[in-house]
Amino acid sequence: MKRFVASIANIDRSLYVIAGVVLACMILLTFFDVILRNFGHPITGSMEFIQYGGCIVFGFSIPYGTMLGAQVIVDIVTEKLSPKKRQIIEVITRCVGILLFLFIAYNFYVYGMDVRKTGERTASFKIPYYPFAFALSFSFLLQSFTIFCDLIKKMKGVENE
Repeated sequence: MKRFVASIANIDRSLYVIAGVVLACMILLTFFDVILRNFGHPITGSMEFIQYGGCIVFGFSIPYGTMLGAQVIVDIVTEKLSPKKRQIIEVITRCVGILLFLFIAYNFYVYGMDVRKTGERTASFKIPYYPFAFALSFSFLLQSFTIFCDLIKKMKGVENE
């Protein structure tokens, strides 16, 4: 089980690095597009790259943020509960989260398969849509595994690192 948790953490970090590199490229692309637009030579298709980059940044950064415990937790109600009841609520919410992200991953996969069959592509560069749907599907599947790892820690009584 330790190997599974460690491998999920490594994949989370790798996707987070990819998201950071894509974000840096998006910043540079936007910067140069604004500069060149002022000289009358905008970068063709820059909006497509920004949109797909945003998809990757969003999807690939979520699992790592969950691993770090960076999400906002409103615990007005749960802080008044006993530790045992609080742990039960945390286990229930993590189970719901796992199911929710598995559902989202499955639906992105189905959507990717549909888009792959239809052959939809972007307007400017004819980039196919389906790899991005599959990337989001993988990311949300990984998110459910990350929540599962957190659930294991909660059940063992170990707090987030």
